[in-house]
Formats: sequence, C-alpha cells, structure tokens
Amino acid sequence: MDFTSGTSGGPRLDAAALAQADLGTNMWGSLTSATEAQQVAEEFHAAGWSVRRSSWTTFEITCACAEFELIPSDPVLFSGFVDPDRIAVLLSALRDMGMRFTVEFEDGEGREHVFRGEA
Repeated sequence: MDFTSGTSGGPRLDAAALAQADLGTNMWGSLTSATEAQQVAEEFHAAGWSVRRSSWTTFEITCACAEFELIPSDPVLFSGFVDPDRIAVLLSALRDMGMRFTVEFEDGEGREHVFRGEA
C-alpha cells in the first residue's frame, strides 16, 4: 500500500485523549520483530488505525487514544503520545497484531514503566 501525507481515514484522537495531549510525547520504544516501517504501517492500517506518511521514511499512526511516529530502523522504532488511562489499549493492539515490542511509557505522574511483549 502506498500511503500519502493525507490520512488514510480511520480514527483520530478522541476528546478524552485530546484532554491529556498536553503531556506531549510520553511513550517510545521498538517493535523488536519488525525491520520495515512500511510493513508495520500496513499492519496498523489493516487493523483499522489511521496511517499517513509523515516524511519520505516515517509514518504517523493514530487511533482514538494514541498518536505516534514509526521510524525506520532495525528494529522499527516509535515515539509519540498515548492517553495514560488507555496504555493497555495500545499494548493489546500490539499483541493482537502479533508484534514483539518494548514500550517505555511515562504516566501522568511522571513515573516510567517498561512493557515487553512477545508474539
């Protein structure tokens, strides 16, 4: 699939997430089983997430509770925002897509958490 700088449709951040968005970037990590950002973007798109190309090599991924950039690397890296009350939604989605991952997350109180998932 060829993504453009326009959105692929799909969800955008909802009101609850927008109310928390002033936290800024609060999660980052790697998709330890992925080497191609394009392939990961396609998997998110197939799962119903909004995807757009944000540069020649990076992709913006959005759902109702999260918005982040996929960064081409080996493994694929990401960073962005997730509603602190719904980090479990992101973790569940990654597991449901069969991705191995490491997610570092800073909650609303400034505490850091590390989550790892095996496919």
